Amino acid sequence: MGTNNSKENPNLILSNIDNNHTQQTSIKNKRSIINKNKKKTINYGGWQEICRCTHADWLHGNAELFGFIQHKFICNSELHSICAPGFCSESLSRKLHNGSYRSTTKNFQSTTSIKSKKLREHFEYNHIPAMISSLQNFSVHGIINGCSDHGDTIMLLIYSIVLEKTKFIIVDLKLNRYICALGDDYNGLIDAKKVHAAWSMDRTQVIIRTPITGGTAALDFYKIVKKEAKLYRRIVPIDINTQFQFCPNYWSSRLALYTYSTEATPTSLINFNINSLSPSGSNKIQSQTIPLHQQLTGSYLYLMNVHTWSISKNQNIIIDDTFRLLSISYTPDSVYLILTFVDNLCHCGQTLPISYFDIYQSNTLQRLHRIHTQLVSHICPWHMCRNILTPIYSVSSSRMAFCTTKNNGGRELQISVIVLPNELNLKSICRRMIIHYLNEFNGKIEDITSELPYRLSQYIQYRPEYQ
Repeated sequence: MGTNNSKENPNLILSNIDNNHTQQTSIKNKRSIINKNKKKTINYGGWQEICRCTHADWLHGNAELFGFIQHKFICNSELHSICAPGFCSESLSRKLHNGSYRSTTKNFQSTTSIKSKKLREHFEYNHIPAMISSLQNFSVHGIINGCSDHGDTIMLLIYSIVLEKTKFIIVDLKLNRYICALGDDYNGLIDAKKVHAAWSMDRTQVIIRTPITGGTAALDFYKIVKKEAKLYRRIVPIDINTQFQFCPNYWSSRLALYTYSTEATPTSLINFNINSLSPSGSNKIQSQTIPLHQQLTGSYLYLMNVHTWSISKNQNIIIDDTFRLLSISYTPDSVYLILTFVDNLCHCGQTLPISYFDIYQSNTLQRLHRIHTQLVSHICPWHMCRNILTPIYSVSSSRMAFCTTKNNGGRELQISVIVLPNELNLKSICRRMIIHYLNEFNGKIEDITSELPYRLSQYIQYRPEYQ
């Protein structure tokens, strides 16, 4: 589900609106009302709810009004097995149906199978190199959560029934091109739902959690150089529910990691000699194995130095037995770390799922606030798209929006917008105000960055400050 910015085409989302001019006028009128009441809407200490609206109102202008990129939250397509936070397969499948891609397959049994097959064929035809898709008979089986949080970049799980091997490939949807392939020794078909991945901000490192025998998992570290991915480190075994996310304010050295460990589980760190590796990462030469002694047991949130694999900060997390961690995400300015928890039950029937957000200060891991929410029936955290359960953030990182039915008995899906507190330094506050001003008056960051000094331009665009 990290940041969750679905790159849907606004024209597709708002296709049911008859008069765009009327909508824009309505947004301007609402903005004028808010500007007249600035003291009521802006001078908050934090965590206050400043808007509770219906989902229809959210789509028809409230998202832009409060500084958010247009985002649907809900998906009606049943393509959830090939969705991921930051990527909506429904959006792409609509584009394929509108004629931008032609499939030769006919007479599908259902709309779902049409969309699903077309989507897989689209990736195989446009993004996977012929040597992999044709000669090695690899086909797309799913999209990996975590690495797809960058919006325009997604990770696909591909499998060859001939070789009986699984690979992972990264593709750039914006540039419409293949970036690299990872893994050459994953035997058998791996369930994409049990895989989690993260890609560093400088695009030089990828970390993948893959399931192994015994109900545990392995953490594989890859270095990316051009189109070559080389496995240089493996940590095994780890908790199967381990989640992680690179910090947006660091190019590649800082990682937020959640895991559960016990004294009875010895863990080893294996280093590989990458100088002798082939581009695919096969024929690995193990150079060093280091036992990792578990000093902390239980559920912990860590800030890790990726290069040395050392702990910078840690925080014990108490999770109720009936809940589990669904996702980790940073605000765009890296100030807050949001953990989303959901209950363990299946809600494909009439029951209402319950979720809550724990908000941490990203540098100290101090828990600052908890927000409880409740969702409509038939929204299942186990079997459906996570977009409806994942919060999004405004362009200026000053507000958070999420779906809820709290206090209305689950009758109607609503969108709640809360203010994130200004626990920032003066430089960060200035950035918030500049971005908020540009967004409010329909400007773009690119309109001024060319006129600014290089470092200030990078700061305004949320580029990482540290290695």
